[in-house]
Amino acid sequence: MKRKIFLLSAIILSLSLFLSACGQKDIGEAKAKEIGLEYINKIFGVNETEATVYRYMEECLPENDGAVVTGDPNIGTRVVYIVRVAKSESMWQYEAGVVASSGVPYFAQQNEVNIIMTDEQKEKANTLFANERNWGEKHEAALAELKEASIQFVRDQFSPKSAILVSASTGEYQSSTMTTTFKDSFYVVLRDGTIYLVRMQWPSMQVLGFSVEHSS
Repeated sequence: MKRKIFLLSAIILSLSLFLSACGQKDIGEAKAKEIGLEYINKIFGVNETEATVYRYMEECLPENDGAVVTGDPNIGTRVVYIVRVAKSESMWQYEAGVVASSGVPYFAQQNEVNIIMTDEQKEKANTLFANERNWGEKHEAALAELKEASIQFVRDQFSPKSAILVSASTGEYQSSTMTTTFKDSFYVVLRDGTIYLVRMQWPSMQVLGFSVEHSS
């Protein structure tokens, strides 16, 4: 009898959590498309008007926007919309993620094929590669330049009222094969606790990806 009561209680609890998750507000595909395109245009300085929208259930941290925890207290799930601008039938050009329950955009990225360097940037890249085939002082200087560009991007796009405390490299470049260009990601941390992740390419100084890792 006690076992039946326990099983019944577990079923009721699971059902209530499921209904709670299902009962969350959902902004819908049309609104997600609008928000996603606006975010893509803001981050990358473009003017895209058409996109395809996909709805997903993804794992996330319990404290993330829209998270629902139904089992392991350390793992949540949430419904998100992926707004994707196509470059061709087989290749995406831009993507953005939007939380279904709140309509908050949380990442945007562009395909590296979009990056077109100027002649000056090409010469800069070729000169670095010719002078330093292995990572050294000149590459460290270029990385510092990229780091400053990531900070300036956050300032230009979001004009944070809270001071920027630090910008730290994730070390992505360390696992890359040496080429004329390189990429790295930087955590840009604000005094109010907001954390952005900016992925950029050198020497174009263009953003490849941007996400909000923690919001104040």
